[in-house]
Amino acid sequence: MGILQERFPSPTPVGPEQLAELRTLNEIVGFVLELGGSGATTATTTLAETSTSVSAAATADDVRGALLDVVSAKTGYPAEMLDLGMDVEADLGIDSIKRVEIMGVLQERFPSPTPVGPEQLAELRTLGDIVGFVTGLSEGPATDVHTTVTDATATEPLASEPPSAAAPAAIGRGHAALLDLPVPDRLVGAYPQGATALVVDDGSTAAEVTAARLGAAGWQVRVLRLPGVPQRVTGAADLPLTGWGATELASRTEELSDGPVHLALAFAAADELPWAEGVRRLAHTLLVARHLVGPLTDAAASGHRAAFVTVTRLDGTFGLGGVSEDAAPAGGIGALVKTLAVEAPEVFCRAVDLAPALDAAEAADLVLEEVYDAATGPVQVGRDGTRRVSLTLGAEPLAKAAPGAPLTSDDLLVVTGGGRGITARCAVALAAAHRPGLLLLGRTALGEEPEWARGITDAAELKAAAVARLKETGEKPTPKRVEQLYQAVVGEREVRQTLAGIRAAGSEVEYLAVDITDATATAAALAPYRERITGLVHGAGVLADQLISAKKAAEIERVFSVKLGGLRSVVAALPAERLRHVLLFSSVAGFYGNRGQSDYAMANDVLNAWASAFKRSHPQAHVSSLNWGAWDSGMVSPQIKAVFEERGIALIPMETGTRLFTEQFAPERAGDGVTVLGPTTPLSAPERTAPKPAVLERELSALVTDPLVADHVIGDAPVLPAAAALGWAAGAVERLTGHVVAQIRDFAVHKGVVFDDSLDGCRFQLSVDPTPDGGEADVAVRSVGKDGAVRPHYAARVLLGTSPAPQPTLPGLPALGDGTDAQGFYTDGTLFHGASLRGLRRVLEPGEARLVVECALAEHRTAGGAFGTGRYAPGTADLLLQAALVWMRLHRDTASLPMSVSRVDLYEALPDGVPFVVVVEPESTNGTSAALTVTACAPDGRVLTRFAGVSLVSTPQLADKFASR
Repeated sequence: MGILQERFPSPTPVGPEQLAELRTLNEIVGFVLELGGSGATTATTTLAETSTSVSAAATADDVRGALLDVVSAKTGYPAEMLDLGMDVEADLGIDSIKRVEIMGVLQERFPSPTPVGPEQLAELRTLGDIVGFVTGLSEGPATDVHTTVTDATATEPLASEPPSAAAPAAIGRGHAALLDLPVPDRLVGAYPQGATALVVDDGSTAAEVTAARLGAAGWQVRVLRLPGVPQRVTGAADLPLTGWGATELASRTEELSDGPVHLALAFAAADELPWAEGVRRLAHTLLVARHLVGPLTDAAASGHRAAFVTVTRLDGTFGLGGVSEDAAPAGGIGALVKTLAVEAPEVFCRAVDLAPALDAAEAADLVLEEVYDAATGPVQVGRDGTRRVSLTLGAEPLAKAAPGAPLTSDDLLVVTGGGRGITARCAVALAAAHRPGLLLLGRTALGEEPEWARGITDAAELKAAAVARLKETGEKPTPKRVEQLYQAVVGEREVRQTLAGIRAAGSEVEYLAVDITDATATAAALAPYRERITGLVHGAGVLADQLISAKKAAEIERVFSVKLGGLRSVVAALPAERLRHVLLFSSVAGFYGNRGQSDYAMANDVLNAWASAFKRSHPQAHVSSLNWGAWDSGMVSPQIKAVFEERGIALIPMETGTRLFTEQFAPERAGDGVTVLGPTTPLSAPERTAPKPAVLERELSALVTDPLVADHVIGDAPVLPAAAALGWAAGAVERLTGHVVAQIRDFAVHKGVVFDDSLDGCRFQLSVDPTPDGGEADVAVRSVGKDGAVRPHYAARVLLGTSPAPQPTLPGLPALGDGTDAQGFYTDGTLFHGASLRGLRRVLEPGEARLVVECALAEHRTAGGAFGTGRYAPGTADLLLQAALVWMRLHRDTASLPMSVSRVDLYEALPDGVPFVVVVEPESTNGTSAALTVTACAPDGRVLTRFAGVSLVSTPQLADKFASR
């Protein structure tokens, strides 16, 4: 594609995912025509049946000629051998990397101001698809030209200007970690009344109970029963499957075409499945998603939510805690949903992992909480009944481990896929660093190099020689046959080069040509070495990149069989108790999901779960699943690098990557379980959509027993702290929009929430109404009584951004520990707070112009942190309001309550249990009220949080109630 872009210039960047779907030369022609530039002349070329618009600068003949030239140059096939109907990948062996290069050439020849990403190229299977795509992107006047556009995919309009390149992420090492999440808010009106839900019933009790709950709630439930699962849900439409074939599944899902489906709930929660059954169900879940992504996307266009939700029962932490090895295949479900979230951003995607200890009723409650969650992220959520978590990256491994055994020359490691590619480079580096014995497994059979290939090193010349050889033998030289002969020669050469490099580095090495997907052949090949083997590096893998909506069962099988079947074959052939070093080559595609790589992502995420499982059953072994980012293999063209740079993704230099690999064998890395290496960032991410108006609901009555409310009692009535209401507003908006709340304005208390009999049966709602530009949102908290009466409680305007302003400092603060004790304010009628909220420690300065108080409080994570953000927590924030009440007592001799705050600036989170300083300064006062600025600072004066315009009203009638605490 790079050559075509040189001939047909286009300013539009083209990425590997877009090229991944250009299967035939005709598709590339169409794609290039869509990218063609201005100054065109009218031309009509009939390549097939489909009509498409072509820029006058790029006639079909122009693009076709350029495309054949560049494909010939990139593949080595003579142009006369090429046919526009050839499949790019199957017939020509053009992978996603070469696709980007070819597209680069076409874009240079056919300029277009429209940026084109790798994802679009991934949808173009034939060269005709490329013709149509390029034509659609052409600028300037266009005419209709008949061209072959095989199943051409229309793309949405893109930005008129290419996005500016992001700074590449640094190369590093991170570890799988768990991030605590708040209990979700419920989105009111998320789904239309009486909407249709499809429940994929895997036979688990959780599936049965959840389906029944949906029916009771008014959903029209349809149950897709997996083979062997009995009919159990009454009142639901029954869609039984008698087998696992793709044809029957397609037929059953077509029965849903009589109306929109707003919820697909796929269960993979059945207990004690054998490995092979788990893998089969994993593949089937991907095919279910394939058939549902279109209907769900269509349903989302109605304005209501359309959701794809999966449920597993690993351990509530995505298998990271260690499950049985047979259960590990369910660990790939999360990667499917994360990939779907990227490919179909209109669809609400959620992968829920539940702890097995939960009973069916508890499981159903938690699943439905996730189905109705107002926040669209994170995609992957774990629940154990107490804790709610997501997957993130941490600086340290999840579990500490004692140092492992060093790798020495006495070790013998099996390396799958070790003869060629990145794994081979790592094997050579490993030999140089540690000198272990290596046993490489690969599919390339070594033999005598054929006479026709000897001495020829140029790729084009070697393919020409293959053409000549086929002609000599009377066989027609098709590109497919030429590629087979060519790959056989270069493959053997690369393996021999790897073996020579390992021996030169100082290790003994042997190579076994074996298909690791064949368990019997693998066991036979490894049998002579079985008792000597002490480790495994599983680097084998294949790609079959394609969007979920177009995945085929054969592609999934090909990817799974090598990555998962190959792993099981090799491990079964080895004495597991002797394995001291087990390193798996996984991918960030599995950790984050990646557009166009659902099956590959799923297989790699299974490796993560399997590594945790194997470590749990073999604690003496050093077991790591290495989630690699993209490598700069030395074969990456400038076009490919440009695509990654535009996305802010750094490529792992070969020397850096092999060093990171060899370092993983260090004894101190024995605790590295699931590790991300390279740029620790996603390769692709869901598009962020503009925030929309929403109404959220949350049950508040349970807060009565939470210390945040239980220790916030006036007289005998618990009261919701204003700081908690403010935190709910900020937290809800952050979760709803994905943006950071930097500032809150015009916070007002209309009527505080008092937990007494008047709230019996009330529902509490928080409405979010974004401004048209999405930069701000008006928030209101109200209750709706049993009689339907609406009562306003709080209001605020929330601003979104990274920071309200440059972070200021307050100079000249007194030293911590000076002054007088402040605890007396909790007993003299000034403050009414109970023990867990008594964080005012000392009055450092008592002045009217500036009151300075030393504070420290262990933070409250009420409802898992639902009443706060990363910069705001309600318990410590309440100390700012408490300090304001102290100012009123000291300088106006009255009890008081806050009624409003004109502005809240959030810079950093207040310290949890660590001393900080609160400064109170008056803005204006009269006899019965005051407006104050209250600032929380680090001891060095750095401003952390500031409340400006805190309006206090004198409440002398409450002094006795305050003192009663």
